[in-house]
Amino acid sequence: MKRLLWVILFFVKVTILRAQDVNEQLWVEYMLNYPFANSFNVENAFTYSTLLNTPRWSAFDYSSTLEWSASPHVELIGQALLSYTKQTEAYNTFEFRPTLGSRIYFTPNQRIQTRLLLRLEQRNFKDLNTQQWSQVYRPRVRAEMIIPINQDSYFKDNLWYALTDVEWLFAQSDVQERFANRLRLRLGIGYRLNYSLRFEFMFMNQQSRNAIEEDLASSDNIFRFRVKHYLRKFKPTNHDGTGS
Repeated sequence: MKRLLWVILFFVKVTILRAQDVNEQLWVEYMLNYPFANSFNVENAFTYSTLLNTPRWSAFDYSSTLEWSASPHVELIGQALLSYTKQTEAYNTFEFRPTLGSRIYFTPNQRIQTRLLLRLEQRNFKDLNTQQWSQVYRPRVRAEMIIPINQDSYFKDNLWYALTDVEWLFAQSDVQERFANRLRLRLGIGYRLNYSLRFEFMFMNQQSRNAIEEDLASSDNIFRFRVKHYLRKFKPTNHDGTGS
């Protein structure tokens, strides 16, 4: 486990040093979860994100995700995302993004949670100036790990936990947007107050290619503040949400 964390930190450092541009972003997220029918969960996620450098952009996202636990090891996911992004002063976009995916749990009943999230997105962009649509498919693969710190289980209250993951995003063709993601490395700390409320702070390094400015490679240091809210405490769920 320690070796994996050191490897991820090493790659974060190397990718930042190799990048031509280093930007800083702020993401604020609220995720409302509603479990039902024993094995289902609906996640409603609201996200505001912005670039702290200039030229500045900002985005407002809403996503609704249906998760179904087919077994302790397999979860099936259907998601729809709506996003408005102010790319530049003269260029704004709207995106509709349906997604299908699956999360594979390697250690569902053990202290350390290890899993793999697979997704395929259909990204539909509308240029709000020209009213033209463009479309691109993007596979995503994310390896995840969650490590309880002060408890022996991820599902206990008053729990501090660490989380880390690495994600590859494979855009098949370019669209005219501010960034096209390629690689994300993420480290974070979380606190589970009780079943209903969890709080997370994450640092994420994102390697990108700016499609508006041709082949300018960039590295984004992203600071993410997240609140996870779970309803129906009398019918608890082990779903952890999907997010972005």
